[in-house]
Amino acid sequence: MSESLIVEEIMQAALSGTLATMLLYGVTCMQTFHYWQTYKDDKKYLKSMVVFIWLLETAHTVLSVHFVEYYLIVHFGEFTHLEYAVWSMGATCVIGFFIGYVVNLCFIWRILQLGQNRWIAVCFVAVATVRCGFGLANCVLSFIYPMWTYFRGRVFATMVAGQVLSAVVDGVIAFTLCFYLRKRRTGMKRTNSIIKRLQLYSINTGAITSLFAVLAVISFIYLPTTTAFVAFVQVQGKLYATSLLASLNARKRTLEKIEQSVPTADALSLFRAARPDLSFLQVIEAEKGVKMNIYGDSLDTGMDSHATGSVAS
Repeated sequence: MSESLIVEEIMQAALSGTLATMLLYGVTCMQTFHYWQTYKDDKKYLKSMVVFIWLLETAHTVLSVHFVEYYLIVHFGEFTHLEYAVWSMGATCVIGFFIGYVVNLCFIWRILQLGQNRWIAVCFVAVATVRCGFGLANCVLSFIYPMWTYFRGRVFATMVAGQVLSAVVDGVIAFTLCFYLRKRRTGMKRTNSIIKRLQLYSINTGAITSLFAVLAVISFIYLPTTTAFVAFVQVQGKLYATSLLASLNARKRTLEKIEQSVPTADALSLFRAARPDLSFLQVIEAEKGVKMNIYGDSLDTGMDSHATGSVAS
């Protein structure tokens, strides 16, 4: 195989992945700016989490650019360096797996708020922790065995298991969110349309991250001479942050939809409608005594969810 083909096989996917992460980093910056402009009254811990995610995303992007620069600029034409994984490539994946873990915990918290079932939440946390552990273990092995041929042999089982588990975790979390949202449906047409919108968003969020996990596994198994799997893992980390920030930024718009769905009648009242920055948990009381809690993207612990309960008629 010619040297140009070797460079193309090894670096083409990595370069493409870095370009994609830079594009998604721009989206992340835009989402972060919008969050700070719109939700100035959010809890400090929630605002701190957004800053933390943005800092991790910044470091992730910088390291992605570094390993491409290392191969294509600093050591341009030195083909022996292509046989080894530079440290920044492994560090990028460490950050990506950690971001994914944090985002999974946030979505699991929403499941806990919706379903009030701690055992389900504990199980999800345990599986998400194992999934993150597989990813971090693979990254550590990339530092110990930087040569690509040795690295692939050492991490084949853990790489496949970790990415398959990632796809399963993301899919199950999305399904569970949809399940509990469905249980909050009432006979009110507009309110049900809002819940359908939340369900569709949850499905899309879980589907796209699961898809990239599956693509990472396929490329790792069937494209052994390329770094295509690294590109998919890079993008997957960015998608986690984007999905979380998008859900936080959607709260105000969803609250406005809920407010529009409530007629201005004496028999219908909207509880806590003046606090869109904390959550869009709303309690809608209708004439027939129907009470529905919409937690949606809430991350606030002080929402008295234990008092409002589930759907009752």
